[in-house]
Amino acid sequence: MEVVGGNAEDVTGSATLIKTPEHSYLFECGMIQGEHTILENYKANMKYIQRIKPQELDYIIIGHLHADHIGMIPTLYARGKCNAKIVVPKGSTSILKEMWLDSSYINCRDIEVLNLKNDRCYEPFYTEDIVYKALNYVVEIDSDKITNLSNELAIRYTNAGHILLSKQCEIYINGHSHTRKILFTSDLGNIATQDSRIFVEDFQPVTSSNIVIGECTYAAKGRQCTKETYKKDIEKIKSVIEQYCVDNNARVLIPSFSLDRTPYILWILYSLFGKDENFKIPILVDSPLANRLLDCYSSILENSKKDLFDEMMFWKNIKRIITPEDSKAAISSNGAKVILSSSGMLTAGRSVKWVQSVLPKESDCILFMGYAGENTLAWKIKHEKEHKTININGKPYKNKCQVYDLCSFSSHMQRNDLINYYKSINCEKIFLVHGDSNKIEFKHDLEDAISDCLKSTKVVAVNKGTKISL
Repeated sequence: MEVVGGNAEDVTGSATLIKTPEHSYLFECGMIQGEHTILENYKANMKYIQRIKPQELDYIIIGHLHADHIGMIPTLYARGKCNAKIVVPKGSTSILKEMWLDSSYINCRDIEVLNLKNDRCYEPFYTEDIVYKALNYVVEIDSDKITNLSNELAIRYTNAGHILLSKQCEIYINGHSHTRKILFTSDLGNIATQDSRIFVEDFQPVTSSNIVIGECTYAAKGRQCTKETYKKDIEKIKSVIEQYCVDNNARVLIPSFSLDRTPYILWILYSLFGKDENFKIPILVDSPLANRLLDCYSSILENSKKDLFDEMMFWKNIKRIITPEDSKAAISSNGAKVILSSSGMLTAGRSVKWVQSVLPKESDCILFMGYAGENTLAWKIKHEKEHKTININGKPYKNKCQVYDLCSFSSHMQRNDLINYYKSINCEKIFLVHGDSNKIEFKHDLEDAISDCLKSTKVVAVNKGTKISL
C-alpha cells in the first residue's frame, strides 16, 4: 500500500493505492489545492495522477465528497481504459455529480487562461462528458454493515461526522490464509461543534483495526476549537450583523465553501434571527454550486433533519441568487444585506466580485468563518490590514472594510480529540496522513499518549516514500 497523493506530506490531494497480487484498489483520488498558482496546482495534480494506472484499478473507494478527496477521479476515466467501480456512501451520487461538474467547469476555464497566458496547449483534467462517463461506474452502499464487493474485498462505512454523508471506511482484504482490516478515517468531524451541525451525522468511533490510515489535518498545537470559543463566535456573528446591517444599513460578506459550510452558516443565521419578526435583512446565497447543493441536501436528508432543513429554506429572508445578471444586480444594489458566496478562500467565484465591491467601503464588513490557504486572497485580506490596497486580478482595490476572522467553525476534528480517538483504537500501526509540518510533533505526542495507555501501537508519519505492508 502506498500514499500516492498530496496527502502524503500535505492536507489536500487524498489518494492511497492498495495492491494485492491479483488486484488494485484506490482509496480516494482528490485534487491537490495547496500550491500558489493555477499552473503549480495543475502540474502537481498531473504528476501524482500519472503514478496511477487506471486500467489496473478494480475499485475506487470514497470516504467523503470534498474536492480534495474526489476531484481527480474522472481524470482516470479520461486518461485510459478505466473500468473501476466507484464506491460511495448511499445518497452521495447527486452531490458527487455537482462537485465533479463544478470542478470540470473551473478546470476548463483555468486551462483556457493558462494557454492564453503561456502560449501552450495544456489539456483539462476532464470535461463534462467524462463526468457523465464516470458517473456510470458509481455504486452506492449502505453504512454500518459489511458489504462484500468481491471474494477479496469487503467494506463497512461508519460515520465520520465531518460533513453530510462523510464516512470512515473499514476495508477488509481477504488474503486466503487471513483477513487484514484497514481503517481509512478520511476526514473526521469536529466533536466540539457536533451538536450545532445538525445536518451532519454524529461521529462514531471505530474500536479496532490492523492498520489505521488516519488524518491529522488540524494536529498543530494551539489550534483548538472548544464549545466556549464556539459560543463566543456565535455571539460575535449576532453582534456584527446587528451592528453593520441593522444599525448601519451596511453589508456583511461571508465567504463560504459551497459544500457543508453554506448550509451550516444558514442554519446558524436562522437560529439567531429566524424567529425575530423584526429582522428584515436579506440573506443572499450567491453561488451556483451552493444553490445546487442546497437542492441536493433537501433530497438527501430524511425525517427530522429534512424537516429542519426545509423549515430553514422557507425562511423569507433567504434569497437565492442564480443567474450572473442577478448577481451583478445584487452587488450594485444599495442597502443592508448578508451575503454567502463562494469560494471560501476567495480563489475564484462570485465571492471575488463581492470583495471588489465591499473591500473599499469602510462601512462594510467581511466575516471570515473558515480556513484560508497562504497567499490566497482571503489570507491576504486577513493578514495585510496595514496595506492601503490589495491587488485583485491585477487591479488594486482600497483596503478599507472591517474584517473579522472567527475560528470555531472548522469541520475537522481538533488535536486533542484526534489523540484521544487514535489512542483508543486497538491496532498494530497508525499511519498519519493529511498533515503538514506539524505532523512529526503530533506523531511524538500521540506515541506518548499511546504509551501512557500501556499499548504498543506504532505511529508512522507518512511521507512520499512510505510503503505500507499489509
